Amino acid sequence: MKSIQKSLLVFLAVIVITSCTKKETTPPTVGETNSLLLAGTKGASKTWKIISISQSINGGAAQTATPSTGIPACEADNTFLFSYNTSQSYAQAEGASSCTSGDPTTVESGNWAFTDDGKTLLVDALVNATNTQLQSTSEPFLGYMILEYAGSLTVTQITATSLTVTYSFVDNTVSPASTYAITLVFSSN
Repeated sequence: MKSIQKSLLVFLAVIVITSCTKKETTPPTVGETNSLLLAGTKGASKTWKIISISQSINGGAAQTATPSTGIPACEADNTFLFSYNTSQSYAQAEGASSCTSGDPTTVESGNWAFTDDGKTLLVDALVNATNTQLQSTSEPFLGYMILEYAGSLTVTQITATSLTVTYSFVDNTVSPASTYAITLVFSSN
């Protein structure tokens, strides 16, 4: 009988000890942390707006435009919605105003992801903007605002309410070819 009691006591002690030990959890990657900042908790979505666009050509001084100093209101009110769901969905939509009548409501839509180190935001989207929209002189910034064109965006700063990304591209349609460096600064409420 005593051996049964000892065995039961040992068994209960093992159960208590194993239930009290901490389970090791791996800390989230920077990419996972940035995903929470960009889109909110899993299952949530977050909306962002452009607050400035800077452009530098061939390493020259950057020229910056904001909604009050050059970005047309019909572009400045566009929204960028990032959803933290199984498909990591993304959509840029026209705001209250559009620059050209007949502009599609959704400018681009697709998916997004961060690299594990959180330094690169990848956007894979379908562009719904029309050629008229993209080539319009009344919409000089829309092309820079289409995240699909950048493909991968370098994240230079991200908080719960502020996001700064950069990307560059070479324009071979001009001679000599020009290298553009673009910085987009977003704000979320």
